[in-house]
Amino acid sequence: MKTHLQRSSIVLIFFAASLLSFAGEAPPPLFQQGLEQVRDGKFRQAMETAATLEKSFPKQPFAAVIAFESDWGLIYCQTGHINSREIWNLADKKTSSYDKRFFDAIQLALDLSRETRRNPASAGAGALYEGLAHGARSRLYALREQGLSSASEAKQMRADMMETVAKDPQLEPEASLGLGSYNYYADALSPILKLFRVFLGFPGGNRNKGLEQLRSSSAKSALLGDQAKFELARILGVREGRHSEAFILFQELTARYPENPLFALSAAYQAEGDGQQSAAVEYARKAQEAAAKSEADCRERFIEASKGALDRMQATKPAGK
Repeated sequence: MKTHLQRSSIVLIFFAASLLSFAGEAPPPLFQQGLEQVRDGKFRQAMETAATLEKSFPKQPFAAVIAFESDWGLIYCQTGHINSREIWNLADKKTSSYDKRFFDAIQLALDLSRETRRNPASAGAGALYEGLAHGARSRLYALREQGLSSASEAKQMRADMMETVAKDPQLEPEASLGLGSYNYYADALSPILKLFRVFLGFPGGNRNKGLEQLRSSSAKSALLGDQAKFELARILGVREGRHSEAFILFQELTARYPENPLFALSAAYQAEGDGQQSAAVEYARKAQEAAAKSEADCRERFIEASKGALDRMQATKPAGK
């Protein structure tokens, strides 16, 4: 695990967008539905929702955001580091069959968001959506250990999120997911990476402020709260070793999205790290059940990982517990 920590660069996880003003109006219900489908691991259903949105709102980035988040989920299932002992944001394979579709959706989201920013009534929301697109691209580069490209995208994402708050203060809870993630990871980088950051002109971070912003987004964001909770849980469990706190958050996510094996298996690993062996077994079993119902690109990998974790945990479970 320490090797992964040393090699990783800024990792930013985004799954959603603002519930608040977009040209003075809330996004359509289908947009929220599509994002919920992404969180529950129903990526192909989400793509169908995106296709419907594209027909109804061709000049707004709703469909593109759902599309690149769905493709990100499929890319991670295909290539991410998932095994019977850990889940980590590194790629076991450096390419995916979904790459082109992902990057095309990112570019479309950027183009539509930039148009939206030209309207004063929707400038803040446009900046938010543009930031989400840069954040998603940063996330993929980080997964593949392309540190400079990841950091460059993260820098632009940060600027977009700051512009979001400046143009529309109501959107601060949404923007805090991106700002909090940037602040945490920029401060948690290794000394060598921090040195590169200084020479290349990337803004510094603040670890504690980043955690505070993620907590705030988790509590206050109407649509990004669950994603902020996921990012916070991942940081607390994997990077900070605060397994008990992380387990509670992953429990909540599993209860809300029971068909996503990522949340259940993450809960199992955090329970195990906290010494809660019975709970670890319970959530590994939940992950196996969810994986059996998941989509083809995710099913095999999560079944293998969760079965391996369950077998290992049951073998080491103390008698009578």
